Amino acid sequence: MDLLKYNYQYITESSFVPPVEHHFFKMRALPMENACQHILTAEMTVSPQCQLNHSKDGFGNSVQCGSFSEPHNHFRIESRGVVECSAYCIPDASPKDFYLYPTRLTEWNKDIAQLASSGNAHDIMHAIYGLLTYERFATDNSTTAIDTFSIRKGVCQDYAHLMIAACRSAGLKARYVNGLMLGEGETHAWVEVHDGEKWLGYDPTHDCQIDYGYIKFAHGRDVADCPSNRGRFYGWTMETMAVTCKLIKQEN
Repeated sequence: MDLLKYNYQYITESSFVPPVEHHFFKMRALPMENACQHILTAEMTVSPQCQLNHSKDGFGNSVQCGSFSEPHNHFRIESRGVVECSAYCIPDASPKDFYLYPTRLTEWNKDIAQLASSGNAHDIMHAIYGLLTYERFATDNSTTAIDTFSIRKGVCQDYAHLMIAACRSAGLKARYVNGLMLGEGETHAWVEVHDGEKWLGYDPTHDCQIDYGYIKFAHGRDVADCPSNRGRFYGWTMETMAVTCKLIKQEN
């Protein structure tokens, strides 16, 4: 089995006018260690400097937390390193049953269930790819799978939620994944579907079953379980935020 190495970089930056204080943040910005990806190096830097605490959430995702008490007008986190990957396949003999049930973001109706009439994850992915048009700002974090089916537009998060809803309507265990895909841009979302023995990756935004070129940060029932970046602070402010991501394959 081929092993490929990837350099990854994830940067999130925020500016605040006027400054804020008592700022708490929670990140999922480090790759997961699993059967198909192994972390060779990983580092995170935070500005302003603070104590970075590492833990695991209920889904086994790596979580990084920190806080700043003093007023500040800029916040930056950079995560970077090298990951070694085999073909995308994660054995799991006992996947959790809650990956069968709808959440607020992944409820389905009869129209969505019709997308899953074949009961095959690949066919479901292809149907969703053909149904939706990729369009930024057509949806937001509260958009549900039913909403997405209705407006026929969205971004990777919406494609993933709609595929999860359709898969679960057919009795397939499915979960939401966020991370990076090959190239430069922002974070990406895709879906893992359990085939009875293992989790396989599907990217409905690009209509492909995943083999290489993706680095997984976290998974959950939907995006609400595994956001890349969450935080809170005190003070009225205008926040400007930018996220920059890069995943590059190392040449032999």
